[in-house]
Amino acid sequence: MRKQILVFGRYAALLLAVATTLLALRPATDDGDALGQVLAQLAAYGQQYPYEKAYLHTDRRAYLPGETMWLKGYLFYGNTRTVDSASGAIFVDLVGPNGRKILLDTRLRSKAGYAEGYLTLPDTLSTGRYTLRAYTSWMRNFSEEFYHNQPIDVFKPDAPPAERTGNASLPPDVQFMPEGGRWVAGLPARMAFKALSKSGVGMDVEGFVLNDKKDTVMGYSSQHLGMGYFSLTPEAGQSYTAFARAPGATAYTSYTLPAVQATGYTIQVDNLSNKDNIRVFVSHNIPTPPDAATLASPGSTSAPAAVMPKLSLLAQMNGVPVHAVQAPASRNRFMVLIPRSKCVEGIVHITLFDPVGRPVAERLVYSAKNETINVAVAPAKPKTTVRQRVDLGVTTTDAEGKPIPANLSLAVTDTKQQPAERPYGPSLMSYLLLTSDLTGYVEQPGYYFDQKNKDRFTKLDVLLMTQGWRRFTWDKVMAKTFQPTRFFVDPGLTLSGTVFMGTSRMPVNGVSLTVMLTRKDSTRDMLSMVSDEQGRFFLQGVDLVDTNTVFVQAMRGQSRNFNVVLDKLFSPQVRLVRPPAVPLDIAYAELAELLKRQKEYLEIERQIRANREFQLQAVVVKAKRADPYSSQRSMYGTPDNTLVVDDIVAAGQSSVFDLIRRLPGVLVSGGGATPSVTVRGSAPMFMIDGMRSDAQAVASISPQTVANIDVVKGAGASIMGASSVINVITKRGGGASNNQNLAAIKSPGVIVEKVVGYAPKREFYAPRYDAPTPEERYRPDYRATLHWAPLIQTDATGKATTSFYTSDAKTTLRIVVNGTTASGYPGYTETTMKVE
Repeated sequence: MRKQILVFGRYAALLLAVATTLLALRPATDDGDALGQVLAQLAAYGQQYPYEKAYLHTDRRAYLPGETMWLKGYLFYGNTRTVDSASGAIFVDLVGPNGRKILLDTRLRSKAGYAEGYLTLPDTLSTGRYTLRAYTSWMRNFSEEFYHNQPIDVFKPDAPPAERTGNASLPPDVQFMPEGGRWVAGLPARMAFKALSKSGVGMDVEGFVLNDKKDTVMGYSSQHLGMGYFSLTPEAGQSYTAFARAPGATAYTSYTLPAVQATGYTIQVDNLSNKDNIRVFVSHNIPTPPDAATLASPGSTSAPAAVMPKLSLLAQMNGVPVHAVQAPASRNRFMVLIPRSKCVEGIVHITLFDPVGRPVAERLVYSAKNETINVAVAPAKPKTTVRQRVDLGVTTTDAEGKPIPANLSLAVTDTKQQPAERPYGPSLMSYLLLTSDLTGYVEQPGYYFDQKNKDRFTKLDVLLMTQGWRRFTWDKVMAKTFQPTRFFVDPGLTLSGTVFMGTSRMPVNGVSLTVMLTRKDSTRDMLSMVSDEQGRFFLQGVDLVDTNTVFVQAMRGQSRNFNVVLDKLFSPQVRLVRPPAVPLDIAYAELAELLKRQKEYLEIERQIRANREFQLQAVVVKAKRADPYSSQRSMYGTPDNTLVVDDIVAAGQSSVFDLIRRLPGVLVSGGGATPSVTVRGSAPMFMIDGMRSDAQAVASISPQTVANIDVVKGAGASIMGASSVINVITKRGGGASNNQNLAAIKSPGVIVEKVVGYAPKREFYAPRYDAPTPEERYRPDYRATLHWAPLIQTDATGKATTSFYTSDAKTTLRIVVNGTTASGYPGYTETTMKVE
């Protein structure tokens, strides 16, 4: 098998710290105990499955059919969060509203972790919510849940979406989750909850809890977006029922709380009160074996301490341990301090393991370390008028206000041509630091990163009590063997295939392959390689843009009895994508007016196109007829002599050499399958369809499949390193005659296929009203996206500028900026500007 070497950067060293607690907890050791095995497995898992994160910034979140969606891609290493330069391509799919079919796909070329591109939406798209997703070749080894997924709404002017408000009279959907995962009798605990309306958004609730005796044991109310918690120590043998209602409602709905376990482990985490440490309180009521109790007694010497059962607590971030401690299992309650100095920005995953290494309680908390950047964007003037130039200044600084270089993407849109979005929407910052590591939909993720919200960390802590971790599960980490990966880290686009013997399926090694890549602009690359022991061949990092013609010829010695099969570069597949159930916060009355205006704008565009087409009908274009075989002649252009072969010329000829004899200045002598050929006294270089070949290959071609035979001499041949060249152009390579099925014409050992590579580069169009064209001067301008700048780079002073022109609309513009530093410090901002 072909081995791939994965280079994702070095993992951080394992940080195994000694916790200073009231109970003098033991630091983690690697002496064969359960925690040592967990740490070893976690390190091995991280080396086997390093991971990436991809993010897409789009110019908007809602479009009309036929519009262009502009894209900026970001790639990051998962464990270090630095910008990812290993993968060279980001695959982008647009999945239909039912989540089962990919409607569009493209490939963005990633350079140093950044990519730009676009998707042109078909006119035939129906109104609905679509899913845009982004991923790399390596990410295909893992669940599609790890892809970057974001909802995209498409509205047809004549088919507005049905309003989805939900039935306010229906009871909320309330889920109750004990902190740490277990609710154990006699152990203090906190019960988190999350209430959702029938439309899928958080819903504030209030209520109370009853025990079996119908006694009210406590009341509660939500704190943020339907989320909250209450403290309750459950009693053995009791069951509990919660009642909840929306504030102001009269009727309560009952919900059975999770069953109380007789024995078990719990953890409670305090991530708010101590500025230096995260405090973890561990409790359990598991009976301790008598011998273990003896071992735990001070001064006991009855057995070696190594056999004492121990509980283990591990805190890790992005698969890298930051703190690990152990305590005797005989201790029913103890506290662990996790130093904040050991944590980076992001989610800390805390797990408690029992003495045999099984995870028995888990909790997520957030570590805030100011590892983000401040992004500011300001126009030179606070307001402007129609068709005027706007200069924007962009600055980036670190948490201390010092300038820092960053790579950014910026979009300017007309708010009156977009549905109103929910507040605190997603961004690169919220995705990279929070939602990419959580299961389920996170409502208003931007709230937790807006510094104006002084309670954001309190509410973020509540969120993490109700949201699950998705990056890995411990059963996979602790598996005895890891599943091999199918896809490798691709620094670009890799062209691959297999060489088989004749018509069999037997792979052949040691076959010489000549590959010619022909692009749309007729430029070419010629490469050579040899098939490996499995008959496989690979071309890495080939420059494939748009649609390319790939010609592969296989030979070994004089034999061409091979069948070359080219792998599909990539055929995207989708198992099932479930778009988030939460709709955009759409004001449907405003949406109806928006779609009415868009319908009018589209009608203006249709009229402009119709007028242009009418004018073109009166224009007579005279041009030289295109050469149907220009790509086969791209190496030399115009030949010195050409023999055009039609059915009459080819009739009765047994060999291509019988045709070559007719060319002036070419001498063919001798008999047999490959007679001697000279031009000006020396042997020529042979080509077939513009690709270098030899006399044996030429002899295998049927005269009836030949279209032209070119002779090139002098400077044209010298460029190719020969004194003369004979190029046999087959009918397969260009213009077909009559009704001949050229696809059926095949040469042994040769394959020709079309391959789609990276999306071709395309500039965002915007008029310049300082020097408008005649069409721009009189054409109405109501652009939804006024400016798209995907590659803004602030300098060492943290500054950059960009400019655009306003449209004819008197409106409010929304300016959104996403970006990151090379070290993975993300930033986000948005502002507005009036056009009067």
